[in-house]
Amino acid sequence: MSRENSQTRPTSNDKLALQVQLVHEADIGHLDNLICPNCRHEAISVWFTHPAPDVYRTWFICADCDFHTRVQDLKRPTFFSDDRVSTELEERDLAIVRQSIFKRPPQRPM
Repeated sequence: MSRENSQTRPTSNDKLALQVQLVHEADIGHLDNLICPNCRHEAISVWFTHPAPDVYRTWFICADCDFHTRVQDLKRPTFFSDDRVSTELEERDLAIVRQSIFKRPPQRPM
């Protein structure tokens, strides 16, 4: 591998930083045309799931490559909306929740 090639190829830390940036962007309401950590195109869209009470997931899906990832939210995401809920992803998350060995305890009202 040439030195030039190794300097232009993103490292694991670079990819992780871009994924953290996706979470930050979603937290401030930017839900479309985000930069993909894989293909570097502005092709990421944010989708949500709500597979069970007090269970929320945020998905990041690239339209230009096979990149996708999700985060498990501790509470309802600030910019959660029903029109951003993906039925297909929600069914997937619901299956995961049902199969989990360790169940999340219900949240107590404050």
